[in-house]
Formats: sequence, C-alpha cells, structure tokens
Amino acid sequence: MSPIDSILGIRDLVVQRVERRRDIHVWARPTKRPVCEYCAHEVVRIKATHQRTLKHTRQGNQLMVLHLSVPKYHCPDCNRYFRHRFSGIRPRLRATEAYRLEVFEAHEGGVSQRKLTVTHSIGSATVERWYQSFVKRRVSELSSRACPQVLGIDEHFFSRKKGYAMTLVDLKNHKVFDVVLGRSESSLHGYLKRLPGKEHVRLIVMDLSETYRRIA
Repeated sequence: MSPIDSILGIRDLVVQRVERRRDIHVWARPTKRPVCEYCAHEVVRIKATHQRTLKHTRQGNQLMVLHLSVPKYHCPDCNRYFRHRFSGIRPRLRATEAYRLEVFEAHEGGVSQRKLTVTHSIGSATVERWYQSFVKRRVSELSSRACPQVLGIDEHFFSRKKGYAMTLVDLKNHKVFDVVLGRSESSLHGYLKRLPGKEHVRLIVMDLSETYRRIA
C-alpha cells in the first residue's frame, strides 16, 4: 500500500485521485473482487457500479470527503446479486464509522454540539443521534460481558439520595466490571440473577459482610 492509499485507513481500497479544495476530496475503489457472499463462489462479475460520497475523518482543519466506487456483483453459480462491503463503512450512511466515532469521542470529551456543527459540517441533531447510537452500542457490549473468574466485591457511598452502591471488579485484569446501586441482598437479587457468566466465577475477594457472604 502506497502512502497516499494509507491516508484513508480503510483496508482493500486504492486511491484513484485526490483534489484539495476547501476540503480534501478522495476518489477510491476496491482493490479486488470478493467471493460470493451467498455461496462463496470465487468468480463473480461486476454488474454495475454506483458512487457513494461519505465524510471520512479530518486532516488538520480540512474535512476529507471520500468518493467511493461501489460495485454490484453477480454470481453465475447461484445467480444472486450483492454489493461490495467495506470495512468501517455501513450501508446507507453518509459517513464512515471512523468519522462517526471521531464526533462521538469529541462530544463525550466536552466539545459542544454547536462547535461540532462548525468543525465537522453536520447538524446538531446528527451529533445527538450519533452520540446516542454509540452509547447504546457500548451499553450493549458491556451488558453482554461474562462475569470475571476472579471477582472483587465492595461497597461505597454513592449519594445521599441513592445511598450505597456495590462495585464489582475484575481483579485478574485490574478493571472495574460494574457498579450497582444498593448493598442489601434484596436490592441486588434481580441484578445477580441476570448476571451473565456468574457460574464461571472461581474466586471472590470481599470483606466479612454477611450480605456478601450470602451473595457468594
């Protein structure tokens, strides 16, 4: 991969042309044809090609706009059609995942919606929608984690209104696994019942609390 191809950071793409205007415009296409996504037949033909225009990261103070050639393939073996899929580019969206993540991390870091509308050329509603999308995705990823094998349990004062909270720690990897409001067995019963992978816990580190002993 040449240096000009590597500026995109997207696998299996070759840059055809670059123009520097107010923004940086990059034209690119796939480097190779995939196998059929339905039957894995190795030989497919290009039926048609359409262009997608996507926002893709920033280079300094300039926005990089990606003009992507997207082939539509026909498989002679199963007689089905499919479009080329790119790593980091989701169907029907007008921005790459790298760009959406860049906006999310900036907004999470304290950059206001008004500022992002200027620096990233998107509306404030789009900033909010992308932010909520990544939050939901991260919550889903966290909720599907299995309980660690070496689990630390302790309590701490959360707030006057909420009272105490229980902290669960993955002691093997030195990471906080979760924080749950409550410290009594009744308040934690529902959470512990739904906790995925609790049967894999081999060691629990805790104080002499009678509640924690019953939980263990």
